[in-house]
Amino acid sequence: MIHNGYSRQKASSFILLFLIICNILVNGQDSLRHKVYTVNPYIDIPITTVGAATAIWGLNTVNRKPALDSLTIIHLDANDINRFDRSATRQDAEFASRARTLSDYGMVVSFSLPFLLMIDKKIRADWAPLLLLYLESQAINGNLYSWGAAFNVDRIRPLVYNSEVPWNERTGKRIQNSFYSGHTSSSATASFFMAKVYCDYHPELGNNKYFIYSLALIPPVYTGIFRYVGMKHFPTDVLTGLTIGAATGILIPFLHKRTPSGLTVIPFAGEVKGLALSYNF
Repeated sequence: MIHNGYSRQKASSFILLFLIICNILVNGQDSLRHKVYTVNPYIDIPITTVGAATAIWGLNTVNRKPALDSLTIIHLDANDINRFDRSATRQDAEFASRARTLSDYGMVVSFSLPFLLMIDKKIRADWAPLLLLYLESQAINGNLYSWGAAFNVDRIRPLVYNSEVPWNERTGKRIQNSFYSGHTSSSATASFFMAKVYCDYHPELGNNKYFIYSLALIPPVYTGIFRYVGMKHFPTDVLTGLTIGAATGILIPFLHKRTPSGLTVIPFAGEVKGLALSYNF
C-alpha cells in the first residue's frame, strides 16, 4: 500500500529538478529556448524550487491539524450533507481500503504519464525545459491544494460518517481535509499537461486536439472515482480537484508558449521600390 504518496511525489520532484538544473548549467540558458515554449531558468527554476518546498511545507502543516473528538464524530449525521454528495458516505466499507490503494496507484501512474512524451523525437529534443515546466505545474498545483484548500477549509471526509469504517480510520490525520481531492488534481495536472504539450507540438492535429484532451480525462476520472468509492472525498471534491488540476496543467505551458510575431516585412520592386509592412493582431 502506498502511504503519503502525494508527499513522496513532491520529494521526488526535488531530485528531478536537481538534474534539470545541472543540465541547464552545462548547456546554458539557450538550451531552454525553443520555437514552442520559452523558459527562463532565472525565473522558472526559483518558482519551481520554492513552489515545491512550500507545497511540502503546506502538506506537513496540514498533517498537524487536530483530529476530531469522539463526541463530534458520534453526532455526525449524513443527512445533513447535500443530496449530490451524500452517497459518498454509503460506500462499501470493506472495499474502501482497496479503493484507496487503487487511487494511490492511479495518481502515481498519472504523475509519470508526461514522460511518455519523450517517445516523440521532436518533443524529446526539448526534454529539459519541458521537465522543468512539468515540475513547475505540479509545484503550483501542490500549493493550490495545500495552502489554498486543505489548510483553510475544514470539511470532514465521508468515511467519518460511516459507522462500519474502523474507528481508528475515522479519528486519524487529515480527517477534515475532504475538500478538495489532491489525488485527482495531481492526476489531472499530469494528464492535461501531457495533452497540452503534445497538441502544441503538433498543431496539424486541428480539431482532433479535442480528442486528445478527452483522453486526458481518463486518468483523473479513474483516480477520482476510487477516491470517492474509498470514502475519502465527496463528488464535489473530486470535480473541483479535476477542474483545478486540468487548469494548472494547461495554463502553465500556455503561459510559456512562444507566440510568433505578427509583423511581416515584404520587399517589392517595380516602378517603385520599397518595403510593405503588415501586422496581424
